[in-house]
Amino acid sequence: MNLQLLWWASEQTGDSRWRELGLQHASKAAEWLVRPDGSVAQSVHFNPGDGRQHVELRGGTMRSVSFDLPNNNASGEMLFIHTHQGFCCRYDLVSRCRMGAVWISQASAATHDASLLATAEKVADYIISELPDDGVPWFDFDDQGVHYRNRDSAAAAIIAGGLLKLSRQTVDKNKAAHYREQSRRITQSLIDRYLTPVGSADSSPAGILRHGCGTRPADGMLIYGQYYLLETLMALEDDEKKSPGNSGGAR
Repeated sequence: MNLQLLWWASEQTGDSRWRELGLQHASKAAEWLVRPDGSVAQSVHFNPGDGRQHVELRGGTMRSVSFDLPNNNASGEMLFIHTHQGFCCRYDLVSRCRMGAVWISQASAATHDASLLATAEKVADYIISELPDDGVPWFDFDDQGVHYRNRDSAAAAIIAGGLLKLSRQTVDKNKAAHYREQSRRITQSLIDRYLTPVGSADSSPAGILRHGCGTRPADGMLIYGQYYLLETLMALEDDEKKSPGNSGGAR
């Protein structure tokens, strides 16, 4: 996410070095964190060079996980990946993060890099294939409800915004239409099912996006979910104004 500061600096100063630094970092992050099927992990760990053979991770369903890890890698080489806030944080059973992927569409838009665009499309296709019927993901795509099963409306709002941005970048017209329609579908579902008031008995103030989940089993409003829903609604409205023939936008 922070790479956008580098690209902003490049635009403001005219110095292409900032753009290249951001591109190198984004390309490496995509290489390390995006799996062949398009799913995404949250964190990559490297050998710190101290010869350690024991690792302690925090996150997932437990406060911490400790394990022995045979470490014969050279200093600075990658050891493993894992997901801090996902269903499981063990390095050998890495869950599939539902939210940490959509930044790739931002990276693609900022750099116009063909490889990042292809990666963004792969991630988008994976996310779409894993979404529940109402378009709002579970806290983790691997969560089968063994302990808790939380929706994450904030992740849905971010995904909707990312898909809409990606629809403007892809050169495949069919994919562009598909991403745009999925963005509208997810946004409309958030309005219909997750935005207060939800039903006549709901006395909550209007406009609260319910059922955000930053760390399971939390279930409530997340301010960034509110932000991305508003941003996506404004972008969809702008999309409709520019394309009068389009229909089916979120209302």
